[in-house]
Amino acid sequence: MKKGLKSKVTSSPKSYSIGIDLGASQIKYGIVSAKGKVLIPGNLPTPVRPGRKAVISSLQQIAEQLFNFAKKNKIQIKAIGIGSPGCINLKTGVVLGSCPNLPFWQGVNLKKIFQKYSLPVFADNDANLVALAESKFGIAKNYNNVVCLTIGSGIGGGIILNGEVYRGSNYAAGEIGHTSVNFLGEKCNCGTLGCLEAYASVNSILKRSQRLVRFNKNSFLNQLIRENGNQLSLDILFQALRKKDKIAQKIIEQTCDILSSGIANLVNILNPEIVVIGGGLVEVDSNIIRRIERIVKLKAFPTATKYLKIKRASLGNQAGFIGAGYWAIEESN
Repeated sequence: MKKGLKSKVTSSPKSYSIGIDLGASQIKYGIVSAKGKVLIPGNLPTPVRPGRKAVISSLQQIAEQLFNFAKKNKIQIKAIGIGSPGCINLKTGVVLGSCPNLPFWQGVNLKKIFQKYSLPVFADNDANLVALAESKFGIAKNYNNVVCLTIGSGIGGGIILNGEVYRGSNYAAGEIGHTSVNFLGEKCNCGTLGCLEAYASVNSILKRSQRLVRFNKNSFLNQLIRENGNQLSLDILFQALRKKDKIAQKIIEQTCDILSSGIANLVNILNPEIVVIGGGLVEVDSNIIRRIERIVKLKAFPTATKYLKIKRASLGNQAGFIGAGYWAIEESN
C-alpha cells in the first residue's frame, strides 16, 4: 500500500467499500466510494508459486490494511467486493471454472476469505468488474452495450448488455480469451488449441517474440534484450518497434490481425456500441487501438460497425477494484 497518502472523505461514511482485483501477476486494491472515487490505491505481486494458501493470506493482509486505514480515518466500510479469474458463483462466492493462469484457484470460496469482518462480500469474475467500472465511470459511460477486453497475462472479457453485466446461464459468459481464432493452432494454458489468449495475451506475445529472436541473433530486438539482462518486456518490444525492427513489426502486426479477428467475431455476434480494450498492450502504444479499429471494420459486417467505437480503457489498472467496490456497494443497498 502506498504510504503517506492522505484522503479527504466527502460523501456519506456508509458509501464506501473495499475493492480487490486478483490477477495472475498482481493484486490491485483500494477503498472505493459509491461514485467510483478511490481513496487509497495499492498493489502487490500475486504469490503464485506457493499456491492457494499464500494468495488467500495476501488477500486477508490487504483487507486488514484497508480496514486499519478506514478505522484510523473514521471511514465506515459497508461491504467487500472482489474480482477473481474464473467463473464465479455469485450466490456462494465459489470459483466454479478453471483458471488457466491460477490453476490452483478453482473451488476457492471467495466469500469465506473475508468472513471475520462480518460484512457482505460480493465476488465476480475480474473482467466483468472491469467492464462494469468502465461503463459506469470510464470511457464507456453512457453506453448500454459494451464489450470489454483486458489484455495481460491472459485475456479476460466482460460484456454489458442493456446496461447490465451479462454472465450467461452459469456465470461463464465473457470468456473472450478462450474463443478460437485457429482451431489447429497454439496450445493454450486452458488445454485447447488456438485460443485468442494463446496469441494475443502479453505472455504469448513475448513468447512468440523470443522464439523469433532465436533465429535472428543480429536483430535490434535481440540487442535490446541482451542490454537488459536477457529479459524481454513489452516496453523493450515496443522500443524495437519504434526503431523499425523487423521482428517487432511482425509480432505486432500478427497480434493486431489476430486480436482484430477475435473482436470482429464479437462485433458480429453482439453488435455492441463500443469495444473497450485495456491492459499492457494498448497502454504501451495507443496506435494499437487505431490499427485494431481499422482491421475490425474491414472484417466485421458494415451494419455492425457503422456506429461502433473501439477505445482504450480509461481507468487503467484500477478498473477491476473500482468495479468490485462499486458493485459491492450497489448489491448491499
